[in-house]
Amino acid sequence: MAAAWQILRDERGNAAVEFAFVLPILLTLFIGVVEGTNLLRLERKVVAAAQTAADLITQRREVSNADLNDILKAVELIFEPFPAAPHSVGVVGVRYDENGDPEVDWSTGKNGGSIPDAVSLAEGLGSAGGGVVLVRVTYDYSPVFFDFIVDATSIEQTAILRPRRSSFVDGP
Repeated sequence: MAAAWQILRDERGNAAVEFAFVLPILLTLFIGVVEGTNLLRLERKVVAAAQTAADLITQRREVSNADLNDILKAVELIFEPFPAAPHSVGVVGVRYDENGDPEVDWSTGKNGGSIPDAVSLAEGLGSAGGGVVLVRVTYDYSPVFFDFIVDATSIEQTAILRPRRSSFVDGP
């Protein structure tokens, strides 16, 4: 009986047992913080990429394919230190006809990016003879720690800006 009582009073392994209980909770919290931080940083980068591309395009009266390639390369660099591979960019120049109805004037994309609903997005944002530029950036995020806390997700942002130096931006 004395041996059984001594085993019950022995506290030498308590710290190891408590650590074994707490470790999964701490790891889950760590993974959640890392994934949440990555998602927030990427969301900010996607917004910055869309706004920057639209801003650079609308500063010009006319944009060529070479100009667009340079701007799309700049968008790619915004994503650093994240890999740029899972992103796509769609750029559309919309003009408003004499009735003020929007029409797609020109468009380009990178990595399959497009803006299929450009006309409906531009509805009511300009006047006859004017134009707007729409840029949609999409980034497909793959979690660092597999799909443990956060599933793979797509982050998307659309920027719509009016030209600064002319009524519309002539495209390629």
